[in-house]
Amino acid sequence: MTKIVTSFDQFISGMNESDGFGTSPFLLEKSGDVYHYFFNIDQESSEDQMGFHLIVGKYSDNEVIEGPKNSYCVLTLNQIASEVIDDIAVDKEKFKMEGNEISRLMESIFKCVNSYLEANSKVVRIYDEMQDNLEFDGKGEYMEYMKSIAISQLGGNWSIQQGATQKSIIISR
Repeated sequence: MTKIVTSFDQFISGMNESDGFGTSPFLLEKSGDVYHYFFNIDQESSEDQMGFHLIVGKYSDNEVIEGPKNSYCVLTLNQIASEVIDDIAVDKEKFKMEGNEISRLMESIFKCVNSYLEANSKVVRIYDEMQDNLEFDGKGEYMEYMKSIAISQLGGNWSIQQGATQKSIIISR
């Protein structure tokens, strides 16, 4: 079950001093085998920021996953209020990204994924279900963005393929 953080005080309780924006581009909270990453990206069209909550867990809405739990993970993405540092309030509505924003979003996501993989080195499959909440124009464009950024961030020993549904992508090594 996904733990939803509703306030900054709840988020920082139990947080280590090394967590946070001091040396990392994201905030991290671990809850059992679920990792919650919080980060902001700048919007192209204004000086505002968009906040995101990346959940790296083990349960899929789109795939039937077999194999040991330590061999895979599932990515889920939610947009959160831009005041993420002051008040973490999850917005489960769909959101739309345009232009270079999607590239910056993917780069931030894969910094989080790399952090997760450092702590979970046996993971060989990643199930991307971020499209459940991400509205993306253009057929096949999301897969192309995802593929180029994922390979550049994770390394050439990873490959990308379509999952069981149109909104599911499998990243494997």
